[in-house]
Amino acid sequence: MSGQKKPSSWSWAKVIEFSAYIAIGCIAIALLLSAIFGSRKLSQAFNYVGEAIAYIVTIVVAGLWVKRKAHVAWLICYVIFTVAIVVLYIINIVL
Repeated sequence: MSGQKKPSSWSWAKVIEFSAYIAIGCIAIALLLSAIFGSRKLSQAFNYVGEAIAYIVTIVVAGLWVKRKAHVAWLICYVIFTVAIVVLYIINIVL
């Protein structure tokens, strides 16, 4: 079986990496549409999707870091930060 790759399995790290890849793709498409066509609605939709994925990836990675910490203050700050991001992101979309 030389020369053949083993089928890869999905892990949390690979899912996060792929999500980050999709996020930068959406943001790049949004900026490109805005620059070329001035299409605000379509570029804004891609931008929202890219930002949401980027925020989710960041929250997950930070959560994994907090999980390894023993002090409860890290967890409290993480929860406050995460709730603030989610609430403010939704408010900014709606308003």
